[in-house]
Amino acid sequence: MVGFDGSDASGRAVRFALSFVGDSASEVWLVHASNAPRTVAEPRTDEERDIEAQAIAATLERTARESDPTLQRVHVRVAEGSPADVLLAVADEIRADLIVVGTRGLRGAARVVLGSVSQTVVSRSPRPVAVVP
Repeated sequence: MVGFDGSDASGRAVRFALSFVGDSASEVWLVHASNAPRTVAEPRTDEERDIEAQAIAATLERTARESDPTLQRVHVRVAEGSPADVLLAVADEIRADLIVVGTRGLRGAARVVLGSVSQTVVSRSPRPVAVVP
């Protein structure tokens, strides 16, 4: 299972996961957690959430299709919530053998303020986690 947020680091994580499974019969799940920005004063409407989810799903589907043209081994999941919580919950649900996440390399104050999804997943997951720089 790969955490995907559209960043270059998550793209590298997808490529790593696909190279890791190679020609085996393993499946790869691309998972995106949609979390409302903290600067939004008003809750998002259902329509706004749907539009965002559809756009993200389309990007994930395109990534999946590029990775596996038959779409037999690559699956897509978009869920709303905190990225680390979503990744851990989906990993439990699909009984993932491995969680792959990218890292943006945040350091210092940025890491303290923003937190680190990869660090949270590593510290809370009972499953092996690969962090791709």
